[in-house]
Amino acid sequence: MTTTTSKLDAASLFSVHGLNIVITGGGSGLGAMMARALALNGAANVFILGRRLASLEAVASSVPTKNIHPIACDVTSKESLLSSVEQVKSVTPVLDVLVCNAGVMAPETPVTDETGKYLSLEKFAENLWSPSFDSMNYTFAVNVTATHFTIAAFLLLLQARNRTRPHPPTEENFTARPQIIATASTGGYSRKFLNDMIYSPAKAGVIHMMKMLSTVLVEYDIRANVLVPGYYYSEMTHNMYTGEGRVARHNVEGTWEKTRVPATRTGDEQDMAGAILWLCSRAGAYINGMSLITDGGRLSVLPSTY
Repeated sequence: MTTTTSKLDAASLFSVHGLNIVITGGGSGLGAMMARALALNGAANVFILGRRLASLEAVASSVPTKNIHPIACDVTSKESLLSSVEQVKSVTPVLDVLVCNAGVMAPETPVTDETGKYLSLEKFAENLWSPSFDSMNYTFAVNVTATHFTIAAFLLLLQARNRTRPHPPTEENFTARPQIIATASTGGYSRKFLNDMIYSPAKAGVIHMMKMLSTVLVEYDIRANVLVPGYYYSEMTHNMYTGEGRVARHNVEGTWEKTRVPATRTGDEQDMAGAILWLCSRAGAYINGMSLITDGGRLSVLPSTY
């Protein structure tokens, strides 16, 4: 029988033991952080999807648990997504969590020079005009459209988990309702111009898509939440950290100005691990339709709406 003490034990509350989880964009950055955290804390299977198989295999071999499965996948291809679904089904018939984490930055169209001085309006207009339609559309294709199709591809595997859940669950056999988690960005809430006009609107689109899903999927007992990171060092954000030795010490307090990040550091692997373990575990089982902002207070010092 479950006791009050055991129910409230952190190891029990935050356990992801036995869960089957898919993470897109799992070969680097936040996706790799999440994959390692989930694998090391008892997940049955963590499937990491991405275009570069070598990167995925490196993540899988970085932990001793042998429960991370690399799957080469281009999330902008329906055929590739369906192939990934079949590969997941060859290992497990059910899915507990789908993490739509794949993303790309946008072509830069700066409004200031390297000293922070505003450009002339003529130069700014030239910068805005310079990217191709294809490069701009690709940002939306990966960040927004691919999230849509990834969810569509894996929905039935999430529903399959519902069919195995006890009704009603008890403390002894509790299984959380399956969920979708999408990675957005504080840019999706910020009104500040962040060197381009496309990335932040794309992430705002992801946030709103998940709000809509959290409503429509109530009928199907599937949850939808959003992870909203601020500054985390990754391959994708490397250019933000060049200069002043920040790459080497980005997560050390005092590295960043308080006016940019009140925590004066970036988030690190422990911060991301805590966020994803909470959302996926018993501790987060009552969470639905939420945006979890993990930004060291960055949105507190930006013009923002959220």
